[in-house]
Amino acid sequence: MWRLLDRGLAAADRIFLAAANGLLFAMLAINLANILSRLVLDLGIIWVFPWTGVLFVWTIFLGFFCIYRRGQDVAVDVLVRRLPGRARASVRVLVDLLALGLLGTILAQAPTLIPRQVGVIDLVGIQRYWLSIPLFVSCFLIACQFLLDLRDAVRALANPERAALEARDADRARAPREVRP
Repeated sequence: MWRLLDRGLAAADRIFLAAANGLLFAMLAINLANILSRLVLDLGIIWVFPWTGVLFVWTIFLGFFCIYRRGQDVAVDVLVRRLPGRARASVRVLVDLLALGLLGTILAQAPTLIPRQVGVIDLVGIQRYWLSIPLFVSCFLIACQFLLDLRDAVRALANPERAALEARDADRARAPREVRP
C-alpha cells in the first residue's frame, strides 16, 4: 500500500510539474501576444491580464506540491540535524503530526469555502472556486507525503541505529559537492 501511495505521489508530481510549466508557457505566450498586439496593432488584448492572474494562481498551487515533494522547500533544521537518531526521529514524528493537523484543518475547510466562492471571474468565464481547487488538491497530496514521512519516522524511532545511518546519508546528500575541473 505504501509503495503504491509513493508511486501515485511520484506520478502526481510529474503531472503537476508538467502542468505548472505548461501554465507558465501559456502565460508567456498570451502576454507576448498582448505585447506584440500593442506594438504592431496599437490594440491590447483585454482578457490577457485576468487569464494571467488565474494561470499564475494555478501555477503556484500546483507547484506547491512539487516543491515539497522534491525537498526544495525552505526548512530550518540545523538543530534537528545535530540530534542523535532517536531524538531526531521523535522530532520528525512531532513535525509530521503537526503538519498533518494543519493540512487536515485546511482540507476540512474546503467544503465550507468552495461554495462561498461564487461569481464568475470577469473576462475569464469560470467560477471563482476554480482558483482554490489546486490548493486543496496540493494540500491533500502533501498530507499523503507527510503520511509517508511519518511512517519512516516511526520506523526510525523503533530502530535508532537505522535512523542514525539514514540521517548520516541524508546529511551527506545535503552537503555541498566539491566540483573538480
